[in-house]
Amino acid sequence: MPKIAILSDIHANLPAFKAVLKEVLASGAEQIAVLGDIVGYGASPAECVELCRKLQATAVMGNHDVDMQQYLKGRRPTEPNWKKSDFTAGLVHSATSLNAEQTAWLAILPYAKLIEGAAIAHANLDDPECFDYIQSYNSAVSTLKFLAAQTFKVGFFGHTHEQEIFHHPKTKLTWENETTFTIPTGQPCVVMVGSVGQPRSEDDRRACWVLWDPESRRVELRKTEYNRVKAAQDIAKAGLPLESALRLISPEEFAFLTQ
Repeated sequence: MPKIAILSDIHANLPAFKAVLKEVLASGAEQIAVLGDIVGYGASPAECVELCRKLQATAVMGNHDVDMQQYLKGRRPTEPNWKKSDFTAGLVHSATSLNAEQTAWLAILPYAKLIEGAAIAHANLDDPECFDYIQSYNSAVSTLKFLAAQTFKVGFFGHTHEQEIFHHPKTKLTWENETTFTIPTGQPCVVMVGSVGQPRSEDDRRACWVLWDPESRRVELRKTEYNRVKAAQDIAKAGLPLESALRLISPEEFAFLTQ
């Protein structure tokens, strides 16, 4: 069975996406799965969507992807100060950047899908179209119950922008080191893969992704350094709210940029 690179929440961050893809190529992964939110926040939504298409990635729908479609259909009106909202400004920028083919490709993505040995969705499997967050064991229980009834038992999700693992407290994973573990056969497990383009950890702003080996049930939590300052500058040059840029860089890096 081929290894699968699992990426989520690219959020139009082209420098991060390209850097991760270089490591994916070196990792031996033969397939790529993208767990939604390709657009939003960042400066390069069209480029990131087009790259996903060219890679023939297995992709599912994220909430930013859905809301961009709603905006295009006139079902999501913008608030008076939308240009100051990192969420809404990112949607409008994405909607006006994608061409017709890219928009059509994004519009037909499913909310959940099977890959080898696992299920993928943006947020959860309990109700994948509602995008409720999995941020604790209690919020993971419904998805774990769903996985327990399946043959594959494993689910990969994004949405929280953080790397975390949830499983029944009485079960154990087999850890090789701090970032690599094996899921015992028959054990349900939820793996949150983090974000490529907008990670939420202030202590480590590298792009996050996961390498999955379905044959051995081995998971590697990966992090990739990239030119975060360039990505932040791209956001500023695109006229998007600086909040989206500031998440990518440290206070020291921001101070250097503003000197």
